Amino acid sequence: MTKQIIKSAMQSIFVLTLLFSLVSGGYLSAQEKAPRSFGEQGKNKRYTSFALGMGAAYGNNSSLNTFIGYELPNYNTLSDNQKIKDFRTAFEFFGNVERQVSKNLAMKLDYSYLIKSNRVSTYPNNTFDYNNHQIVLTLNYIFPGDYHFFKVGAGAGPVFSKLESVSYITNIGTYTSTGVLAKAEGTFSIQMGKNLAGYINGYVGNVFSGNLKGGDGKELKNAAGESVNLSSFMIGLRLGIEFYIF
Repeated sequence: MTKQIIKSAMQSIFVLTLLFSLVSGGYLSAQEKAPRSFGEQGKNKRYTSFALGMGAAYGNNSSLNTFIGYELPNYNTLSDNQKIKDFRTAFEFFGNVERQVSKNLAMKLDYSYLIKSNRVSTYPNNTFDYNNHQIVLTLNYIFPGDYHFFKVGAGAGPVFSKLESVSYITNIGTYTSTGVLAKAEGTFSIQMGKNLAGYINGYVGNVFSGNLKGGDGKELKNAAGESVNLSSFMIGLRLGIEFYIF
């Protein structure tokens, strides 16, 4: 099921990228026919915007990697190419709302659902997949243009994670944790219609996650007795659309 979700996400990201390139390229080549620019619409007004889309994040999970190494028999005898990589790709779906509070400042509330598969091909029946819900409040500094907004900002918020593990030792288990995500980001919104824009966002962030616990409240530990968490450093790219109300 997770593989199907990831495959679908990758295909969707490709299609979204292609559509964005075609639409924005055609729009920019015909600016003389363009509607009122964002710059003109926002001269005496502050905007509220809504964005949604999907993206990919490249990050590590050192504590989880150590746990997986203990869970799989003879894991240390595998070649480096067969072992799980330190950094792997996760996929996310997001939506946010942003309100301009001054000429150059805006507050954004962002929600994303992230999924990540952690599997070793040599052990196809063993899974260590997780997902999380991220809610982040961000303060952005705006660099306005006639037909675009460029924004840089930083924010933080809670993360709610769930790991589903099937292995030789833990058998079947679901574990949860809470944590905090801190991130810095840059966003480019390019106007494609009177109120519509293409949305490109890049970010770096770090999840500071609490220890994973089962339904009985007991912490998940690896074979060495160490608690397991989903803390992660990550770099991400998002693509989507953004709707502005002035």
